Amino acid sequence: MPPDSDVRRDLVRQWIVRADEDLTACRILLGQAELVRQAVAFHAQQASEKYLKAVLTCYGVEFPKTHDLTALLDLIATCDEPLARELAELDELTA
Repeated sequence: MPPDSDVRRDLVRQWIVRADEDLTACRILLGQAELVRQAVAFHAQQASEKYLKAVLTCYGVEFPKTHDLTALLDLIATCDEPLARELAELDELTA
């Protein structure tokens, strides 16, 4: 049973807050004198994953517990194909 609109809106907000935290971590790490590439890539992937899950939640699309951005983009394509195409390069962060 899909959540009602208020619950869904709150879930979307939670995903975005968490994604914003990962994006902030990326920005902080990128500003360091000694770049820590793996940590930046990790937080970039995490932020992307959470933003994609926010989009799916907004559309009311259920998704499995996964870190696979390609799988999440495939689900987004079922409800917003132009957005999925625009974000297709995110799948490079899955690895």
